[in-house]
Amino acid sequence: MSKKEAYTVQEWMDYIEGRVRGDQAIQMERILLTEPDAMDEYLEALGMAREYPALPNLDDFTDSVMNRIDAMASKGKARNSRGGRSRRWFEHRAFHYTVAACLTLIFLSSGLFDKVAPYHKFQEGNTAGSFTEKWTEAATSWLDNFKPKP
Repeated sequence: MSKKEAYTVQEWMDYIEGRVRGDQAIQMERILLTEPDAMDEYLEALGMAREYPALPNLDDFTDSVMNRIDAMASKGKARNSRGGRSRRWFEHRAFHYTVAACLTLIFLSSGLFDKVAPYHKFQEGNTAGSFTEKWTEAATSWLDNFKPKP
């Protein structure tokens, strides 16, 4: 690190507390990224800046924080749907998407789609008809297997 780029611990304290100009702060940030010695001095200054005032009554502070958390949690539970009533977990759209995704994965892994549409119907050499027509033909032929034979 050159002499021009060296900053003291006090200068780093000024940077941490926001008492440096904008262009100097940018230069100090660049030095932090490139110089390991500067990072050591910065961390030392950061350790010195961590002197927090003592709380007069720790129990009252803890109780006030917990009361605020409880108030925030109770506000979140009172969310209603557009109709004015609260929705149950299985009425949420995300639940339906999750079920659809799971069923798709089950069908893909079990090979159900292969049974519905045999591979030979979708080979590139067979260009008779569109892709939609091939799917429709495959689905109807598969459904015909379930019909009782006369």
